[in-house]
Amino acid sequence: MSQKHESSPALHVQPTGRPRIAILGGSGLYELPDVEIRDVVDVPTPFGSPSGPVTLAFLKGKQVAFLSRHGRTHGMAPQQINYRANMWALKSLGVEAVVSSSAVGGLVASHGTDSFAVPDQFIDRTWGRADTYYDGSLPTGVQHLPAAEPYCSRLRGILIKSLEELGEGFSDHGTLAVINGPRFATRAESEILVASGAHLISMTAYPEPVLAAELNMGFANLAYVTDANTGHDGSAPVTAGIVLARLEAARSRILAVLGTVTEMIDRDYVGPQLTDSAAVRSVLEHPPAHPAAGAVAQQRVRS
Repeated sequence: MSQKHESSPALHVQPTGRPRIAILGGSGLYELPDVEIRDVVDVPTPFGSPSGPVTLAFLKGKQVAFLSRHGRTHGMAPQQINYRANMWALKSLGVEAVVSSSAVGGLVASHGTDSFAVPDQFIDRTWGRADTYYDGSLPTGVQHLPAAEPYCSRLRGILIKSLEELGEGFSDHGTLAVINGPRFATRAESEILVASGAHLISMTAYPEPVLAAELNMGFANLAYVTDANTGHDGSAPVTAGIVLARLEAARSRILAVLGTVTEMIDRDYVGPQLTDSAAVRSVLEHPPAHPAAGAVAQQRVRS
């Protein structure tokens, strides 16, 4: 594995060019198979170490950056992931579009097991996560992010078109409730979330969309429903074994969607410009910190 730490942290330019598309792998997706890998790079950030090295590869004729959010050995629990470092690393490489792959639970019948969903809203029920670049720790001032539509409509449309083209069963919308983890939800908690309007449940779907938006990157989530959470449909309540087994069975389908999405994203795609460009530059130009030593090895399976 090579390390390419540029003298300027604002942009880590690789010999193969700048990847404009990133794939953020969730549980069960720790690498991209059958792609032409051009480089694997460690990217230091002002916020510590990302979840792991970023793989630069060619997929469907386009250069992509791939990062596994839980690390290559699934060693990071949801509340331990350095979300700010992950998004900063991708943006510093030149990424404009982030497509996230994640395993989720279905809370209602309309979002059933073994189907896909393209969420358009989320409900944040996490706590203690660093969820902004503009918290006063950097000289960027306070930035108030518009978040009525937290996902990029253009990227969501491409995801929907990709699923249609592949003949997959899916929901073209969904409110994704995000809990802290690493435990799964209780039945009472799930009922409260459904009453609040949630269709799906996840442990890692926040704060990725807002951090991407704070850096003016587009973000969309490809959610694969592995289970019915606490068993609202009469099935057994979710376990880690159920999630992993269903992810493995669906692996080729998930990869097919990601490949089709990559092929459909325009080469000139630019993310929604929701944050002051000078503030974004200031965040990217802040000197990286030294990578943190080691990582906490605690497994979690729903991403």
